[in-house]
Amino acid sequence: MNALRRAAAGTITARQREVLTYLAQRDHWSVGEVATLMGVSSAAATKVLARLERKGLITRTSNALDRRCADITVTRAALALLQAEATDENP
Repeated sequence: MNALRRAAAGTITARQREVLTYLAQRDHWSVGEVATLMGVSSAAATKVLARLERKGLITRTSNALDRRCADITVTRAALALLQAEATDENP
C-alpha cells in the first residue's frame, strides 16, 4: 500500500470515496447538486462536504453569481487519492 493510501486509510469512508468519485467528474458542483446525487438533504450533504473539506479533499468557494451558494471543487490531493486507489485496484 503506498504512502498516500496509508495516510487516508481509515479516514475516508466508502460514502466519502463515492462522493469524491462523482465530484471528480466535473469542475464545480453546488451543495444542492451533491445532495441530489447522494439522495439526501442539503444539510446531510453539507456535513459530508465539511468533513471532506477538513481533510483537504475539497474546497468550497462562494459562487460568483450567487454569494449564498458555494461551488464545490475537488483538490489535487483528492484526485491523487482516487488515482492511487485506481492504480492499486488495477495493477
